[in-house]
Parts: sequence; C-alpha cells; structure tokens
Amino acid sequence: MIIDFHSHNFPDAVAHRAIGNLSRAVDGKLWPVGDGTLENHLDHLDSAGVDKAVMLPVATKPSQYKVILETAIAVRDGELGERAKSKIIPFAAIHPKDPDWSKHLDEIASHGIKGLKFHPYYQDFSLSDPAIWPIFRKVAELDFVVECHAGYDIGYPGRYDSCSPKDIVALLKNVRGLKFVAAHLGGCSGFPSHATDELLECGAYIDTSSLRFNWHRDEEMRLLSSWPKDRLLFATDFPWEHYPEAISWVRSLRPVEDHEAIFSGNACRLLGLNLC
Repeated sequence: MIIDFHSHNFPDAVAHRAIGNLSRAVDGKLWPVGDGTLENHLDHLDSAGVDKAVMLPVATKPSQYKVILETAIAVRDGELGERAKSKIIPFAAIHPKDPDWSKHLDEIASHGIKGLKFHPYYQDFSLSDPAIWPIFRKVAELDFVVECHAGYDIGYPGRYDSCSPKDIVALLKNVRGLKFVAAHLGGCSGFPSHATDELLECGAYIDTSSLRFNWHRDEEMRLLSSWPKDRLLFATDFPWEHYPEAISWVRSLRPVEDHEAIFSGNACRLLGLNLC
C-alpha cells in the first residue's frame, strides 16, 4: 500500500487560476504535473498505483475555515464521488489569526477530521512565537495530526524564518504531545547540514516531499537514507511532483524492509487507519 501524506488539489472553479498563480509565483522554476483539480489528482493516483492521499488545504485568511471544512466533509462522505471518498484523506485548516480558533477546532474535531495543515509563510506567523502555542496546545489536546510546511519555500525567496528546524523545535519543546509532521524533509533546504536532526529528540515526523531538483543534494539524500524508518512519511506535494518518480526516489535510498513503514505503515498509525 502507498499513501501520499502531502498533496493538494483545488475546487474546479479555481483550480486553473490557483495553479497559474502558484506557477508564476515561483517564476517558472517549477511546473505542475497535474491541472490542480480533484479528478485529475485521482487519475494520477490510479495511474501510479497510489492507494490514498492526504489532501492538504491552506487557510490564507480566517474566513476560509468554513469552506475548507465543508469540502473535507464532502470528500469524506462521498458527496464528491466514491472514488474521492475511497482515495482521499481530507485535512482541515484554520488561520492562526482567526478570533474563533478554539471554537472552530472543536467543530472540526466534532466532524471527525483527523488533521490540520499549517503554512507559516502563507499564514504570517512563526512556530517559535509563544503567542501561537495555545492554539497548538489545543490541537494536541484534540489529538489532531499537524502537517506543516517547513524550511525554505520556493515562492518566498530569501525567507528562512518562521518554520526552520529551530522554530519547530521551539514549538515542540513547549507543546507536549503534538503529532507534528514537518514537510519537505523537515525543512532541511537552506539550512546547515544535520539541522533537521534536532527534530528527532522532539518526536517529530518528516515527510519526503522534497522538490526533484533537490533530490541529489547531499543533505536530502542523507536524511532520506538515514532517518529512522518509523519517523518518515512518503509524500510528494502533488501536483508539483510526478508519482512514479517520487516513489522511485524513495525506494532507491531505502532498503526493501523499510518500505512498508515509510509508504503506508507510519501514516496508518498516525491517522488511526485500519488499512496496513
């Protein structure tokens, strides 16, 4: 079984515009492999033999909370098709500056959504800011899984703050019991060698959604080949990476006996799925 722990799609009405805006933001340095729609995402999953994908929204303003939750519920309950219901694991999102964040976290939990996505650059906050920690303490109390952007973002050149390995460590040392997945191999890109290893002591997971032009960098290869197998989650950042290539990259750097944990076992354990 293969579960992609980090993927994106958009409502049909905005997918073309969203993909275009994101592509322009990175100035042609990265091109999508899909068109951004849910159906196209499902086609790619089927073609590559990927069983499920975690769908990660980002709330760039507080008002987006409701539509993101409604979409997650619709996917989970089959309102967007049986194929989406069977293959997509929808996360929800809140904006840290939402004045009703506590109430909204309770509502998300009441609907049985398993996780939340955060992106400090898009949401203008820092993981190491003590003002944000009460939100994450409640997230931990409600037993959500957090998937969070980590490290450099190609759309924000020159930014290395807010979600560096040190920022993540500061959060996790002050918010105990948080189920935290640091995207992009823990945000290693742009930081000193072994910076991501600080996350090991804090119980964090890292996902494998490194961009393909970083796949042969020494630090990415070291992390993927050496991190404990029970703390790695296969991920692609689809539609920004092609599934067969991402799968081959991970398989090339890990022994066969590690594949089950990385490709599905850890995801099932974190999300409480009786699939693996």
